[in-house]
Parts: sequence; C-alpha cells; structure tokens
Amino acid sequence: MKTAYLALVFCFFMSFSNSQNKNVALVEDYVKSFNQKDSIATLNLIHKNFGEYWNTLTVTKNKREHADYYAWSSIMQDTEEIEVLSVTGKKVVVNSTYYSDLDKLLGKMPYKCKKTFIVSNGKILKIISSKNKGYNLYQNKRKSAYIEFKNWLSRKYKLKRRDFKMNQEDALKMKKIVMEYLSETEEVIVERD
Repeated sequence: MKTAYLALVFCFFMSFSNSQNKNVALVEDYVKSFNQKDSIATLNLIHKNFGEYWNTLTVTKNKREHADYYAWSSIMQDTEEIEVLSVTGKKVVVNSTYYSDLDKLLGKMPYKCKKTFIVSNGKILKIISSKNKGYNLYQNKRKSAYIEFKNWLSRKYKLKRRDFKMNQEDALKMKKIVMEYLSETEEVIVERD
C-alpha cells in the first residue's frame, strides 16, 4: 500500500514538473520567435483571449492589438532576453531585458522589468509586466538619455512620444524622425569641432 501511495505521489510530481517545463518552453519559444521576427509563430503562441498588462493597466487588450505592437517592434528591431525566476502552476515569472534600435539610436539603456506569463491550454493568455528590483533608479537613468530628443521632438514637431501609436505606420514615422534628429544633432556636433 505504501509503495502504491509513493508511486502515485511520484506520478503526480512528474506530471506537475512536466507541465511546468512545457510552460517554460512555451515562453522561451515565444521570445525566440519574437526575436527572429517570425510573426506567424509568435502570434500562434498566444491565446485567442490574450491580454498584456502593466500591473493592472491594459497595454494590449487582444491579439489584434498585440499584432500591431509586433509590427512596431519589427520596424524597431526589438529583441528580448529573459531569465526565468520562478515557475508555479501556470505562471512563469522572468526578468526581461528588452533591446530596441530606437533606444540604441537615442543612447538609452535597454528596458528592464519583471514579467509574469500566464499560460492556458498551451498558449500564453496574459503577460503582466511589473517593476523588478532597482526598477525606479534604473528607469530614471534610462529616461535621462531621452530628454534631449523629447525636447527636440516637441520643439520641431509639437509631438510627444505618446502621440505615436504602437503600429507599423507610426514606427516608420518615428524611425524617420529619429534619423532626422540624429542627422541634425550630428551636424551641430561637427560644427562645434
């Protein structure tokens, strides 16, 4: 009887462990597909009722909005690196480091946060981003590199970052403006020499 009980507990543990491994593999596949700019694979890994959040605030409310965001990230050559922190049930918690051509061009450090991926029926149902350790200090340093461009954008175009939607059209527009900004600031630096 004791052997049967131990065998049952072992089987339960193994199936639970296998489920957690599948959830981690799903998240890793999602990040890999995203980094390779494979839109079909990336979007196939998310649930039909997908949502992305910053704590409780909605970032993208459905798969369609996520596809628009994906189009932005393709133009900006965004990539992500993750470090798995914990896996409990259907939750995979990671530290995320997010790289972007936009950040790189403007001299900003990569974006870092904690993300919780919630899995349902073998798909990513939710991504919930939140502050990780040292977030506020890091973000303040990161944002300081953006101030000069932000002021230039406001002066030259009367625009703010929030005036750009996270879609392909506005990504192309933003990239063109950033290249203009870099061209103008490079000329100013050359004239000073």
